[in-house]
Amino acid sequence: MGQEDIIQKDLPGLTKKSFSMFFGGGEIWFEHLDGIYEHTDLAIEKLENDSKQFKRPSGTSLIAINLDETEVNAELINAISDKLLNSGKRFTKVVFVGTDKSVRRELKNALAGGGFALKFINDFEKAKEWLVSEEFYSF
Repeated sequence: MGQEDIIQKDLPGLTKKSFSMFFGGGEIWFEHLDGIYEHTDLAIEKLENDSKQFKRPSGTSLIAINLDETEVNAELINAISDKLLNSGKRFTKVVFVGTDKSVRRELKNALAGGGFALKFINDFEKAKEWLVSEEFYSF
């Protein structure tokens, strides 16, 4: 067993599956990039694999991205913005969970002009409620 195999078994974020679920009258895609810590390459690889699902035309346009306990750097921000802005999919609302003030600022800048409402909420239940609400503003 190689070092990377050992790392992957120990990272909760890599074993946690991203998925689509109906909630409060709407369907939400839950992108779990949390608990991957400083392993940016693994977070980007997971995002790349998951994006095949969430960018499908028949998929939901509501997405929650959980980044709690994952180091968010410029490389990961670029990967996220690329998947949200250049996937050919039109999202209507995107919420990030588990971000600090500096990451919020960087994500806002990277996603500016994306054409979707954007919010940062560190309570996952409140994030889900906002996604399916009529509230439709961005930062």
